[in-house]
Amino acid sequence: MKPELKRVPREELESIANEMARKFNCERVASVVRSFHLIKLEGRWTEYFVVNRVDFDPADLPERADPFLVGRPFCERSARGDLRIHVEGARELTRRVDEIKTYVTERAAVLFTYGRDVLPESIVEIRGPKEPRLVAVVYRDDLGEHCVGVGRLRFSEDGRPVVDNVIDRGWYLRRGG
Repeated sequence: MKPELKRVPREELESIANEMARKFNCERVASVVRSFHLIKLEGRWTEYFVVNRVDFDPADLPERADPFLVGRPFCERSARGDLRIHVEGARELTRRVDEIKTYVTERAAVLFTYGRDVLPESIVEIRGPKEPRLVAVVYRDDLGEHCVGVGRLRFSEDGRPVVDNVIDRGWYLRRGG
């Protein structure tokens, strides 16, 4: 099946928004996702891209246009139906939703991009509910905030927070693409 770019219908956008809100345990995520203009690339799995214009029409694109030139990757749905956020999607959300951020030290951010988990001593601040959920892993420096990936916040037996790596910026390099 040849991949095809299409507009995302309102019902599908609503479904994505609600699922993301559940994963991050933050209702504000749903309202932000609903404000996005998404297109999708359907093939063996479906990839969703954020575009800037409301009136963007995938039919206006040349036949072999690269969707990465059209919009920013947001998430993907596997053939089994699992919805996974991309690192760029997390970056888009962290610009607008503070409640999903977990701040870490710069060293922890570097290790996270190599696929490592964030240990309790490297967590600077957790925004939002202190319960197991997806979080955006962020560090601050003189240039601002940097989202380096997405992790699953959990708590060790002694109640200390840990962030398990789900996807990070370095994953794209490690997979060879």
